[in-house]
Amino acid sequence: MDPEEEKAQEIELLQSMYPDEMAIISPAVYTITITLEPPTSRNGLITKNSNQSLIIHVEYSEGYPETLPIIDLSFEYKKLDDDDEESDDDSKRIEEKPLLLNNTDLDTLREKAAQEAEENLGFPSIYAVTSSLKDQAETILQEKQDAIERALEEKAREEEEREQAKFRGTLVNRENFLIWRKKFKAEMEEKERLETGKVEEKTKPTGREIFEKGLDGSKNEGDDLGDLPEAVSEITVS
Repeated sequence: MDPEEEKAQEIELLQSMYPDEMAIISPAVYTITITLEPPTSRNGLITKNSNQSLIIHVEYSEGYPETLPIIDLSFEYKKLDDDDEESDDDSKRIEEKPLLLNNTDLDTLREKAAQEAEENLGFPSIYAVTSSLKDQAETILQEKQDAIERALEEKAREEEEREQAKFRGTLVNRENFLIWRKKFKAEMEEKERLETGKVEEKTKPTGREIFEKGLDGSKNEGDDLGDLPEAVSEITVS
């Protein structure tokens, strides 16, 4: 078949498959915009406000399909407006910053496009390329989502372990037991020293008690009439 006829037939087929996604720039140049499905979380919820598209730029080389087409890629992201969000089932969506393709991802996808075109050399290959790129791009986004969830789960697990450790206490081994015993012994000795000092301080008489009881020698035996009956102390001698 004539190469020009093959190109025309392929474009006609692609237009029927991508009626709204394909834009013809010239007989040999066009773009196909592929809407990517948003990634899902492990509990089956899908990312909210995700409306990302992969744009495939195609240019037929001279002699295509016996030669490789020129394919380049870009992407665009459009935030869903309020009307679109309300039409979605919010019970199945999660609030989350959208995961977007980056330049490194586009380089990976370009390699995938070149590989797919090479494998289909000699045949019209654009549909195979677009299908493969859509699958690969959605896989990349899903892997990003999975990585985020694994990180969050690991963080939650570490936090839970820290909380449980508060109730478990410290596991006893020979080293920390000896440290504890030494500290405990020192604390008990200090406690005993303080208690002994308090007893000594309590039993030692005060200066007033020493004076009143004549323990300092300032009173003679019998000088204290306080112990005699009041009637005896009032007797006069003539």
